Amino acid sequence: MRQKTILIHTLFILSLSAGLSQGADEKILMTVAGMDVEAGEFVRMFNKSLDPANRIETGEYLQQFIAFKLKVADAMEHRYDTTIAFREELSGYRQQLAQTWLIDPDIKEKTLRKAYHRYMEEINASHILVSCRADASPDDTLRAYDKAVDIRKSLLEGEPFAEVAKSRSDDRSAAVNSGNLGYFTVFQMITPFEDAAYSLQPGNISEPVRTQFGYHIIKVIDRRPSRGKIRVAHIMKSVAPGSEEQAYLKAEDEMNQLYERLGKGESFAKLASEYSDHKETAVNGGEINWFGVGEIVNDFSEAAFAIKDTGDYTRPLRLAYGFHIIKLLDRKAPGTWEEVKPLLESRLNQSELVAMGKKSFIDRLRVEYDFTVDRSVRNWFVKNTDTLIIKGKAKYPALNIPKGNIYTFADRSLSAAAFASQLENPGSNPAILNPERFIDLSIEAISSEEIMKYEDSVLEKKHPDFKYLMKEFHDGILLFEISSDKVWNKVQNDTTGLMRHYELNKYKFRAEGSSTSSPPPFSEVQAEVMLSYQDWLEEEWIKELRNKYLVIIDDKVYEEVKRRLANE
Repeated sequence: MRQKTILIHTLFILSLSAGLSQGADEKILMTVAGMDVEAGEFVRMFNKSLDPANRIETGEYLQQFIAFKLKVADAMEHRYDTTIAFREELSGYRQQLAQTWLIDPDIKEKTLRKAYHRYMEEINASHILVSCRADASPDDTLRAYDKAVDIRKSLLEGEPFAEVAKSRSDDRSAAVNSGNLGYFTVFQMITPFEDAAYSLQPGNISEPVRTQFGYHIIKVIDRRPSRGKIRVAHIMKSVAPGSEEQAYLKAEDEMNQLYERLGKGESFAKLASEYSDHKETAVNGGEINWFGVGEIVNDFSEAAFAIKDTGDYTRPLRLAYGFHIIKLLDRKAPGTWEEVKPLLESRLNQSELVAMGKKSFIDRLRVEYDFTVDRSVRNWFVKNTDTLIIKGKAKYPALNIPKGNIYTFADRSLSAAAFASQLENPGSNPAILNPERFIDLSIEAISSEEIMKYEDSVLEKKHPDFKYLMKEFHDGILLFEISSDKVWNKVQNDTTGLMRHYELNKYKFRAEGSSTSSPPPFSEVQAEVMLSYQDWLEEEWIKELRNKYLVIIDDKVYEEVKRRLANE
């Protein structure tokens, strides 16, 4: 099955630039079916296509690029870009991609560097949780804190951590794991917990650590260098936790038989496909995609990483959910900063750490866009705000609300009347009753949201890389959809066309190992015929498009692009 050529991970990788100036980037290199194509788009896509082992010439790539743009033009003529599915998919890509630009780059870089440092180390820790809701009252919060302090005191006095976790932790899993969380690395725990764990040495017990779940007492068991990632296959006989011992004995016996068959040379993948109870992986010969610490059940992960050499497999292992035989397929080191940065960047954008850079980013935008609060209007609100308004039980006197704006920035503003309307909605109000503090926090909260919306709306204008990536996503989605209809689906479904192609070209095909001059039966060369038919459909489609749409190249701009690329 074909996969979309746009890969999600490119959402967090800046497009490579050839270093042309913005003015050079914006020069029109060509017009395809009436649509202008900027030089910067061509340059970036050319650089992304580079393969050191198979260097492509600029002229050759130009023809590939034109074919690509012709297909996109065809998709737009057939209104593929007007479907709800297309709009939703493109909007989703943009929303994710924009997060990379809507954060302070300096803070982001520092955070990523710290994350990489942590990524290179794995922590094994246990914890005891004292539950406390994030919105708990001050009294309830204090009671939870005092309980956590008392628990920590007991631990420091020598009570075994595992026993205390079983008896006093509000984390239900502690009854099974004695509070032990296994090994984890960066971005796998909520930030306050992670920060505390990475600050401790083995054997140390933390002060109470506040998170959205309550207070944690953390004990670090071990710290070790990252072991990177591995790819394995497995055969599983499942046994539900709490089953009778007879069920375990039966599963163990079945696994021992499979282990003996492996020892006699039978295929691991074949046995996994036929006998593994884990159906999701059995269809792929038991294969599990690349994973690192904390990304899969801990006891399975530890057993898998313990395998020394590629190709080796374990004896049947009794783990949490039954018995497994695990085979090591491949192993790779943690990776360099350049290799790991895109992964960390994607995880950063999914974490609460975004807030760290967002506030600083907004503060910079306030200066850039000349954000100004009208002090007289602000002071009116301070004077005329009471607790009833804050609680949503009263409204401002409409006739007395100032006529001006509470704030302005760029070409945007918020009128005093609109500000009053928002403040009269108790659901959006800061939880503070001091009028002056309430007004200032409200201004900050409302304006921050509006500034971010504005910045989001001008990303394409401010950042060429963002503009070109969005163009790439736009065209890539269209290319996939129309290619599916024009080529790939036909190969799968157009039996008549496929057989006609075979009949016309059957003497070109040869069954593997055949030495006869007679054409092979279709059944013996079906895969080859399908690939050939796909290539033919593609070629015919491009011929049609070249005759259908006009392509105009600005030779002067093209020569500039070639010179610049030649000097890279």
